[in-house]
Amino acid sequence: MKLQISALLAVLAIIPFQTSCERHPASETIPGHAEKAKAAEAQAKEKATQKEATDPNAPSYFPEKKN
Repeated sequence: MKLQISALLAVLAIIPFQTSCERHPASETIPGHAEKAKAAEAQAKEKATQKEATDPNAPSYFPEKKN
């Protein structure tokens, strides 16, 4: 039993020191990703500069004050 616990503790102690995969940005690994990202960013900027339509018959959330 003590051997199992000590083996489990040893495995748990080793886990943080294991090496992991190296992460690469998608713009470097996926062909055409940078161009798609630039196009999407330009489209988002274009959409952000356009005015939104407003409803002339907007709902009234609060009743009008009666004097």
